[in-house]
Amino acid sequence: MLISTRLHGMIDYAVALTLGGLAACPAVPGRIRGLLGAAGALHAGYAVATDYEGGARPVISMPQHLALDTLGGAALIGAGVLMRRQSTAARAGLVAAGLLELAVVSASSSRPRGGPGTGFGAVGRLLDPEARWATRASYPPLDVPKPVAQDVFIVDSQMSGAMGSVLPVRMTVLRLPDGGLLLHSPTRYSIALKRALEAIGPVRHLVAPNLAHWVFLKDWQAACPDATTWAAPGLRGRKQVRDAGLRLDGELGGTEPAAWGGTVELVMVPGGLGFHECALFHHPSRTLLLTDLVMNLEARKVPALLRPVLRAFGMTDGMPPPYLRAVVKLRRGEASRAARHLVSLRPDRVVFAHGQWFERNATGALRRALRWLLP
Repeated sequence: MLISTRLHGMIDYAVALTLGGLAACPAVPGRIRGLLGAAGALHAGYAVATDYEGGARPVISMPQHLALDTLGGAALIGAGVLMRRQSTAARAGLVAAGLLELAVVSASSSRPRGGPGTGFGAVGRLLDPEARWATRASYPPLDVPKPVAQDVFIVDSQMSGAMGSVLPVRMTVLRLPDGGLLLHSPTRYSIALKRALEAIGPVRHLVAPNLAHWVFLKDWQAACPDATTWAAPGLRGRKQVRDAGLRLDGELGGTEPAAWGGTVELVMVPGGLGFHECALFHHPSRTLLLTDLVMNLEARKVPALLRPVLRAFGMTDGMPPPYLRAVVKLRRGEASRAARHLVSLRPDRVVFAHGQWFERNATGALRRALRWLLP
């Protein structure tokens, strides 16, 4: 990492002072002054409460501090995109500030050399994302196929977050008419998981359904060399994908591949900046497979200090983070038509990558989760 936690602390207080100064500047529009003032106060507040060199009380850990920074940066970007009545310059400033904050987070260490507490402190240990929260946030048993409907299985797992945190993640497995398996958004690979899946059927299709959910594919490709890898549009052109040496056999488009046997419908949900999400509807079981378009984090599985922020962003009520909503809304007309079609399928269950999936009253829950796209 380029930025130590000590330097990050200095940046935190500089940002808080800068935002506070802008909030007091009469040349800045009123609504934006209020937003910047709140952001500055929030930065200073959780900086003081972080167990790192810049903190005064060991209330939250550095990984959680970085998670709050990420949410703050995303909120600034979302505000810049959505505050259409403000001037172009003001909106561009918010987006630039949000992108700068995300860049600082991505370059920052999550392991402080010192701090006001011992380790993470008495309260911090309760919130430590690498210990208690890592287990509590997930949906055990992990890395084993669990049946949810005829020919439909889920695999709950974990992955490392960009800020040293641990994130719950989920793969959905479909058994196709020829007996082969389709792995939608593959999670981490293990020999035990591969053997458990092969007891259900041979792995024949791997699906990377958007630009983010591909990082475990290479291990699965090595273990299942005869499987075909299908990717969302634009994934092939990403530098990280090329550098990883990932093989992509086909790009998903308007219609589903014939090799899927005619039981799975492909619905493309487009967005701006090259984003697409490939949703799959398994007709025999009436199961809808999403990835990041819906996020339903349970408050009891989230660190207490993050709960108000996540609730405010709607992420505990089915909605994805504000930055993803802003990206999808760049092609709102097409995305809204796709969302209406997903609801019209009237799924009996909706499975997605993060949080508690919709096992009951799925159509109503889906309609509520997609309210930001629907009329």
